[in-house]
Amino acid sequence: MCGRYGFSVKNAKEVYDRFEVVNTLDDLLPRYNIAPGQLNPVIVKHSPNSITRMFWGLIPFFAKDDSFKYKTINARSEGIESKPTYKKPFRYQRCLVPATNFYEWDKSQKPSLPYAFFVKDQPIFAFAGLYDIWKDPRSGDEIHSYTIITTEANEVVGKIHPRMPVILPKEEEEIWLNPDIIEPERLLPLLKPYPASHMKSYQISRAINNPSMDSEALLKPESNST
Repeated sequence: MCGRYGFSVKNAKEVYDRFEVVNTLDDLLPRYNIAPGQLNPVIVKHSPNSITRMFWGLIPFFAKDDSFKYKTINARSEGIESKPTYKKPFRYQRCLVPATNFYEWDKSQKPSLPYAFFVKDQPIFAFAGLYDIWKDPRSGDEIHSYTIITTEANEVVGKIHPRMPVILPKEEEEIWLNPDIIEPERLLPLLKPYPASHMKSYQISRAINNPSMDSEALLKPESNST
């Protein structure tokens, strides 16, 4: 799974240029400890792309209430095209979730040891995501929310956790966002582990366990990189 990640870009223009978006966001600040239930930037559409904020924890359009949101922070790639919660977003509501790293915990240790994972050749990259729009039956408000797709872990992540978020190579991001592509047979092959040779990781402080902690100090290595 992917339960925490970072988006520690200090210059917002780098994000806008990287994803070729046509708009900007107010107060797009570095985040080092993004947790479920928070409002975070995602990239949607294609030609042009736009950046917007959504809640992490997908609430399907058919939900009676918002209790789904902490159950759907991740969506397993296996069978995603046919699962009731995801089959419509998979075809028509795909997004990119910008990130600079993500975290997993080695639960073989007591207490668990957190690790930060990075993509060597992409200081800013994107997870494959899905989003949905839910209308609150009481207030009538619309809530836009997203989930991050996961797949089997590669050799780097697999030392710590059996699954990892789907990281899209830059050349496949355009395919993922293209609204004209709705066929599962064209999309499912994208949901694969990122090459282990292009990733690195290292142990960090257990301070990351506290969602209220959000500073660059969280990325300080506690051990050698792998």
